Amino acid sequence: MMKRLMLLFFLFLPLIVRAQDFKINNTGAYFSDYASADLNKTFKELDYETYILPQANAYPRLFVKNLPSDLALMEDKTLRNRLFMQILIPLILKVNEEVLQEREIIEALEYDLEQNKDFDEADMYYLDELAQKYDVTSKFKDSRRYLKLFTELKQKVDIVPPSILLAAAAIYTDWGTSRVAQLANNLYQTKIWFSNEGLEPSGGKEEGFTYKIYDSLEDCISDYVLKINSNVNYQAFRQSRAAARKKGNVLYGKRFDWTMILDSNLQNFAGLLDYTLTYYKLHHVDEATLEDEYDLGEN
Repeated sequence: MMKRLMLLFFLFLPLIVRAQDFKINNTGAYFSDYASADLNKTFKELDYETYILPQANAYPRLFVKNLPSDLALMEDKTLRNRLFMQILIPLILKVNEEVLQEREIIEALEYDLEQNKDFDEADMYYLDELAQKYDVTSKFKDSRRYLKLFTELKQKVDIVPPSILLAAAAIYTDWGTSRVAQLANNLYQTKIWFSNEGLEPSGGKEEGFTYKIYDSLEDCISDYVLKINSNVNYQAFRQSRAAARKKGNVLYGKRFDWTMILDSNLQNFAGLLDYTLTYYKLHHVDEATLEDEYDLGEN
């Protein structure tokens, strides 16, 4: 990681001074508006040359804001698909990392409540905010309310297997080349109904919806993870995930792809997911982690 950090400073010091398409802080390096060739070259210079890393290696904290606008022009489809996955995997791991941080707080607060330790108004407020975020309710008004919230939140606040997030994005966007992905950073065809906001579908407004526009790919992935963790259509997924957690199993996407049948109107979407997971050996990504945050010293 230290080698990569030194390379980042060496390669991009001029950009830090004069441009807005690169920045670095403790959480990682952030890129935007890169052409495919430039991004591929940058990844190579930073020793990030494939989408499946050796098992002991963590993924670099290289976060791309938007897909290259020339992705569809790449003649080598194998290289295009690889670059697409290289872009998304660190972002997916980052989003899941943040969800796990929420989960850890929930478990710590539940322990405090069970042990009659400090569980104050600030803790209650935080829990209520999470309950609203993940669409969890309780009819109780006393301490039973929080016991109920903890039970429900532990089933909802958890990672989504990276392989599912990656394969679904590939299917929905045709490997990052779709109009919606390019113009709206929308990887999962997320729609807004009966609103003038968003990106018009190619068929025009008369279709009754627009595509949600995201500021970044990371925002889109985060929104999709929240949808899976809160929407009733994914109840089977969450129950299966909770059962796997209880057994201490790794959350491999192939164990859950059948639960995604309601995610799309595409014919045999779950089958397409399973094929993509298998063909690209994405179970390796489900075992992956990110590098530790960078130590940049005093600001």
